[in-house]
Amino acid sequence: MATIYRRKVRNGYSYEVKIRRVGIKPILKTFMTRTEAKRWSRSMETKLDKGDYSDYSSASKVTLGDLFKRYVNEEKHKKKKQWKNEEYRLRQLLDDEISNVNLLRFSTKHLAEYRDRRLEEVQGPTFNKDFNFISVVIQTALTDWEIYLPNNPCKIFKREPENKPRDRVLTFHEEERLLQGCQDYKNIYLKPAVGFSLETSIRKGELLGINRKHINWEARTLTLYDTKNGEDRTIPLSEHAFHILATLPRQLDGTMFPFTVDSLDKHFYRVRNKIGLVDFRWHDLRRSAITNMFQIRNYDLPTVQLLSGHKQPSVLLKVYTKLDPEQVARKLG
Repeated sequence: MATIYRRKVRNGYSYEVKIRRVGIKPILKTFMTRTEAKRWSRSMETKLDKGDYSDYSSASKVTLGDLFKRYVNEEKHKKKKQWKNEEYRLRQLLDDEISNVNLLRFSTKHLAEYRDRRLEEVQGPTFNKDFNFISVVIQTALTDWEIYLPNNPCKIFKREPENKPRDRVLTFHEEERLLQGCQDYKNIYLKPAVGFSLETSIRKGELLGINRKHINWEARTLTLYDTKNGEDRTIPLSEHAFHILATLPRQLDGTMFPFTVDSLDKHFYRVRNKIGLVDFRWHDLRRSAITNMFQIRNYDLPTVQLLSGHKQPSVLLKVYTKLDPEQVARKLG
């Protein structure tokens, strides 16, 4: 049976609904109008009459970001062998607007919008790993934390096909246009960020995590922490890469590239669109850099692995190396 209580609040009255049924704990929910309270109480009693005793009030009080953080804070991700990858994925998700979605309102529409944003910078398989993380967290909320949902959108959402790897790399003239476009842009850090990425092949998250204290100025090396593969690594800096870091304006907190993921994307894609750079994403800078290491600078495989952080040479060569047959033919003579 549902009972509605009127409560005095600062700006008038609120209406608390309490539903009691034998064998279940009372269900409580508060509304600002009596009409809303009556409508909800009728729908809940109908649901209970059908044998559905799920209480969705907990789901209405949390966001997806709350669940992501709880999952990692409770160290549930550490059951996986490469659990540090999940912490990297958590940071990426918390930077995206999907983390602000109320759990009770969560739908396949939100997943589709997140997929479209994510595929602007990564390939289908990487999105699938992000989606798997979201799905596992939602299932954990349902089974371990007793946070109920009318349905789980992850159960009906389709993963991306494991398509062919992208092969987009910058040509020499495109690189010149991109760097000039960044030079002419209002943000003074954009050109150094693009130039440093092209020189070192580091990932976006690694770039944004660089702090002045991570640089060994005497040895001319840079240590990258909390990388995607779960391990820290130290990379050598070329003369050009070292010069970029040495000439950046100093920040009080030591940050070298003061962007968020969203702000960096916004600035980069504005320049890309302005100069008419077709079908090019930030992550393609990494492929362009690695290809140039082999094709122009003649680095050997161990050196490129050291810089790129790839553990598997097969991934490095198959996904991130796109040599130009014409240039190779000219080298062969």
